Amino acid sequence: MAKKNTVVEVQYPEKGTFADVKELQKYIKPLTDEQIAEWVGLEGLEVKDYGSAPINRMRQIMAIKELHFPSEKKPSAKKESPYKKYSTEQLVEMAIDNNALFEPTEDTRILRMRAIMALRAAKVIE
Repeated sequence: MAKKNTVVEVQYPEKGTFADVKELQKYIKPLTDEQIAEWVGLEGLEVKDYGSAPINRMRQIMAIKELHFPSEKKPSAKKESPYKKYSTEQLVEMAIDNNALFEPTEDTRILRMRAIMALRAAKVIE
């Protein structure tokens, strides 16, 4: 006997309904992608479309989780790189002057990273 596809009416719980994150996860697990997307829409949450169904589902669930259980920690300010004061050309020149060998490349970002790594390995910079 074939199983019929039935649409089950889902009620989306209010904030404060779940005792902990595990309980929320148990509730969300059987929901379809469409049901989760509808819940996100009802809550007025904004989630970027990533072009991948599994990634979209994960991000939507993270948004719902953040709504129900706001994280205590806030993102810290990004630490400024100590190498920011040097241009890529200066770093490459320092590496050449100090015989810090690295493989050259056309990509300036990779070139910068390799020069910094070579200078660090040669103990020229920290």
